[in-house]
Amino acid sequence: METYFDESLIPAHNGENFVVEKVNKQKNESDWYTMSLFKYKQDVLHQRYNHEIPAKNFAGDGGGCCGWDVTAAQYDGLAWADILYLGLYLGNAPDYIYKNKSVDSLDVIESDQEIIDYVTWIDNDINVIQHNEWTYNTSKQYNIIICDLWAVPGDVTQDHKTKLLNNYSNNLKIGGKIIIPISGETIN
Repeated sequence: METYFDESLIPAHNGENFVVEKVNKQKNESDWYTMSLFKYKQDVLHQRYNHEIPAKNFAGDGGGCCGWDVTAAQYDGLAWADILYLGLYLGNAPDYIYKNKSVDSLDVIESDQEIIDYVTWIDNDINVIQHNEWTYNTSKQYNIIICDLWAVPGDVTQDHKTKLLNNYSNNLKIGGKIIIPISGETIN
């Protein structure tokens, strides 16, 4: 297992809304390494490691892991041009998409200013916007809107999907889709 970002870039953090802990992981019987773990204080299910596999998985390149059913098929026929990503965490997935998918633009919506101020290591060309992910309003249109707002697949309700469609359907380019990686769903 390898970290995604250089661990020296990610300081431990104990803020108002989240913590980032340095945890020891074992690569093999004699080889250990340190990896950052992001956790919300009020919702311990929302956790993200500084790891490449979830980032690749959320972009359809990972072959599935961690109980998430994301497949490359969800992205079939979609252009990786203008992307909207809802949720930041440590920035692994947006950074991976920006560096590996030849995007024209990548906007990330994150409601928590503390997270935005903390995550300084992602590519500077990723546009991070502080706003509520459920109510963000823009006239810009996107090829893909990726929703990274849940901890486990069972948390995604029909009400959530309806709310996303109601808020973002006018922001989809022709043929664009809203992807919910954690549940393996595509809505449009």
